[in-house]
Amino acid sequence: MTALDAIMQALADQIQLTLSGTADPLIENLQVTGILNIDPTPPSIDVYPADPSQESLTFGRANNELSFTVRARVTTVDHEAGQRLLLSMMDPSATTSLTRAVKANKTLTGKVSALSVAGPSGFGVYNDRQGEGSYLGCTWTVRVFP
Repeated sequence: MTALDAIMQALADQIQLTLSGTADPLIENLQVTGILNIDPTPPSIDVYPADPSQESLTFGRANNELSFTVRARVTTVDHEAGQRLLLSMMDPSATTSLTRAVKANKTLTGKVSALSVAGPSGFGVYNDRQGEGSYLGCTWTVRVFP
């Protein structure tokens, strides 16, 4: 596992633990993956490198700020319930806030020295892999520092 893999998985683990890792999960049946998920089962959150994914902070190859996209997707079958769930993940004061979930452990259990969260974006529509349906979603950018 590379350092990038480890950070993406740590982000996914932190989100999973905070939002659905208890006996009484905040979000039922939440699928969280530490890699781009091309075939999600909503509600779903995936983590993958942002664009751009790295920015040099100082000279030297180990001193890069790394950026990751955290994407939440919900079903459009019951679009009203999906929108409400997505709004709850976007709401910084909600217990289901994705920003709060990520910031609950700002070092990702020692994988990074610090992190920051930007976003969320507005609603977006994401097509499914077969091109027959769609998901409603939004994204956050998580910047991590070595």
